[in-house]
Amino acid sequence: MRVLEARFRPDLGSPFLIVGHLVWPGPPDREPAFVQPAPSAPDSATQRTFLSKLDYLVSSTAPDCFERLQHLPSRFWSFVEVAPSILRKGA
Repeated sequence: MRVLEARFRPDLGSPFLIVGHLVWPGPPDREPAFVQPAPSAPDSATQRTFLSKLDYLVSSTAPDCFERLQHLPSRFWSFVEVAPSILRKGA
């Protein structure tokens, strides 16, 4: 299992918000990811907006989104590989 943490930073000086986790149950080059929203996500309307953008970023970086998202040239979004155990801690 591989996991990327999706982070959003609205301003350069502000802390990032964890939007969710992209989870590949098997090899990233053979299986698509599913999105697990962060338990600390903001209200539902804002969360839907973030998750919609996250879905767009995943689809626009396919087919190699696991690698491409980690190198995405974005001032607002970053994707960091984390240990799968983080999913159990956040649940």
